Amino acid sequence: MEEILIIDDSRQIADFLAETVLPYYGYRSRVVPTGWEGLAFLKQRQPDLILLDLQLPDTSGLDVLRQMGELGYDIPVILMTAHGTEQTAVEAFRLGAKNYLIKPFEAAEAGAAIERALRERRLQREKEVLTRTLQQRLQELTILSSVGKSVTSLLDLEELLERIVDAGVYLTHAEEGYLLLRDGDELYLRAAKNLGEERVQRFRVKMDDNVAGQVIRTVKPIRLDRSQHQDLKMRTGLLVQAMLQVPLIVGRHAIGVLAVDNRVQQRTFSENDQYLLSAIADYAAIAIENSRLFKSTRDSEQRYRELFDNANDMIFTLDPQLRIASINRQGVKLLGLALPELMQRTLISLCVPDDQAAIEHQLQRQLAKAAGDGGAFPLTLRRANGEDLHIEVSAQLMQRGDQVIGLHCIARDVTDRRRLELQLLQAEKLSAIGQLVAGVAHELNNPMTSIKGFAELLLRRKDLDDDARTDLNYINNQAERAARIVTNLLTFAREHQPQRVAVDVNKVIDDTLSLHSYHLRVDNIKVQRQFEPNLPNTVADPYQLQQVFLNLIGNAHQAMAEKGSGGFLTVKTERVDDEIRINIGDTGPGIPQHLVGRIFDPFFTTKPVGKGTGLGLSICYNILHDHGGNIWVDSVANEGTTFHLALPVVEGENPELLNDDDRETTVKPDQAYKILVVDDEEGVAQVIQRLVRDLGHQPMVVASGEAALQAVDQAQFDLILSDVKMPGMNGFQLYRALQQKSPDLAKHFIFITGDTMSPATLTAMRQIGTPMIAKPFSAKKLERTINEFMARETAVEREAEIQQ
Repeated sequence: MEEILIIDDSRQIADFLAETVLPYYGYRSRVVPTGWEGLAFLKQRQPDLILLDLQLPDTSGLDVLRQMGELGYDIPVILMTAHGTEQTAVEAFRLGAKNYLIKPFEAAEAGAAIERALRERRLQREKEVLTRTLQQRLQELTILSSVGKSVTSLLDLEELLERIVDAGVYLTHAEEGYLLLRDGDELYLRAAKNLGEERVQRFRVKMDDNVAGQVIRTVKPIRLDRSQHQDLKMRTGLLVQAMLQVPLIVGRHAIGVLAVDNRVQQRTFSENDQYLLSAIADYAAIAIENSRLFKSTRDSEQRYRELFDNANDMIFTLDPQLRIASINRQGVKLLGLALPELMQRTLISLCVPDDQAAIEHQLQRQLAKAAGDGGAFPLTLRRANGEDLHIEVSAQLMQRGDQVIGLHCIARDVTDRRRLELQLLQAEKLSAIGQLVAGVAHELNNPMTSIKGFAELLLRRKDLDDDARTDLNYINNQAERAARIVTNLLTFAREHQPQRVAVDVNKVIDDTLSLHSYHLRVDNIKVQRQFEPNLPNTVADPYQLQQVFLNLIGNAHQAMAEKGSGGFLTVKTERVDDEIRINIGDTGPGIPQHLVGRIFDPFFTTKPVGKGTGLGLSICYNILHDHGGNIWVDSVANEGTTFHLALPVVEGENPELLNDDDRETTVKPDQAYKILVVDDEEGVAQVIQRLVRDLGHQPMVVASGEAALQAVDQAQFDLILSDVKMPGMNGFQLYRALQQKSPDLAKHFIFITGDTMSPATLTAMRQIGTPMIAKPFSAKKLERTINEFMARETAVEREAEIQQ
């Protein structure tokens, strides 16, 4: 059972974790209230995980993490806090924390974080075991190779086996001797003494056909003579007076037989002869096994060399002075240096300057056997072309006896992973900002509806003087402008699945510029739009294109703002052959020529530290290429920069380019409708009530779905106008309740909502199939929707009556 150490002075939190969460997930726990007690506990034994509070009575959780790092503890830590900041989280992760829990938290949330951290630790341990096994096997193979080479260099195996048989014959005073090796169910002659050439050539027997087979099967010596067996045969047709056969044992199995016999003389073999021949047989077995091991070692060494040279990971060894003693081809390729340039160069000299001191300290501690097996650690090297190479290194101490001879290192290139991690972090930040923007934008829709609605009500009056009408028109126009900005913000903020639709590039750029209009104006930057009026469509993801334009316009704005004294932002669109060209130019300081070729590389930025991730232009490049387009740049120092974008022309259905709020309705109502208005926003409800009454209908206003159901019980209505998001019963729930309560009235239902970009809202609207009016809306939009909807429903009902 895995053990978890809880370092928290809050008895409530500690008991909650130790008595509820951890037992449920099958973990054993220990609790200490202070940081120093936690560090003291680690000196006695190391748990599998630490749950560490940020605020402790004697120190902070960050200081405990720092102490653990300095002491070389490799234990996953989950930091817990009720008052954490983003800076605190970044520092905690930098110091080695695996996760970050915000109090109060649910048991499931804590359990998931703990399981994730422990799963990573288990995987890390498995990796360490595999690495140690590989290194141990390598060391074993190296030793075996050395022994095998020594044996073959001192005595050839063929000559050695001949001498062993000679020695056996000589020591046992036998007439002849031979050495048989097993080959399946047969025995063949490997070496012989005094057998004669003819007999040697045909000496291959079945194991079941002679005494040697019995020796192989029983793994025991056999000593026989004619006094025991009158018909003693070495093999069929060959009689001997006495024989002695002993097994060649490797492990628990016999691989062959060393045998001597007397074919003429009557001398039998004694126990001493058996002892001596068994000792010689052991030498023979060792020689044969050494030969096999030598071949196996040589093959294994060849496989290791192939693995070493062809591995996708960087493998290298360091001597005690941290100089590179060997490095594989992948390491040479990753660093971009020739092998002679790397040999005997210190690893520290290849590190980026900020890492050199820490890495030297880490490796020296491992050489001094002070760090133990510290697991994988991150390292950043500098390539020959000046780029950074991010790797994860596992270093294993190499020893010859008690002497340390260096470090064996396996490094994995994690540059792409680092890039993805940074992209994920950036995406999470943008997602958080997007959610905030979407919430604010949605809340603005209700007051914008009231402002626009009341302005239109006043404009409908005939007794207004010219000044008042001018002022109201200005208010109404500004409300419409604010509504467009809110719509653009919602479009930018909402997450969506990538989709390809017919896109008007001019409109996407215009919407994007509206998001930047205020900042450009206050920084005295003038926008010059040079749009081709009849620009063809392309098929693209409009949200991804907007992301590209936002990035390029934002970069241009920042460059000109830093240069000062305003400037000009020129955005031009035109058709060139089968392409749509977009040029976005600024009058900023320009990009140095030696950097132009690198600006689309991931993580490369010309901005100061903290002001750029180096991912923006790389993302733009990928989006354009995913759409079958291209992007390139022209820049002149102190004159400005122009980005050129190309997208393919793809003809398709024209997207809806214009808001049809101001389109006049051609359908006139044949009666005054009794309309129930449901909205919890008082200002919105009043303006709808006034507009509906002004259109000649009879409105009734309620502030909730529950009140709407009561009103339906008490009066007859021709139409219901309902908000979607309301406290208690929302608009969708009201609609479903009406389907059960009054199915005919449910058919006369129009939604009014300010959350038109929400995927959940749009999905529900599509499923229900009723009309929707987006806030803020104009009186004409409301009138047209009511008239056209009621006319259509009335026609359907009349047709149904005729058919009946």
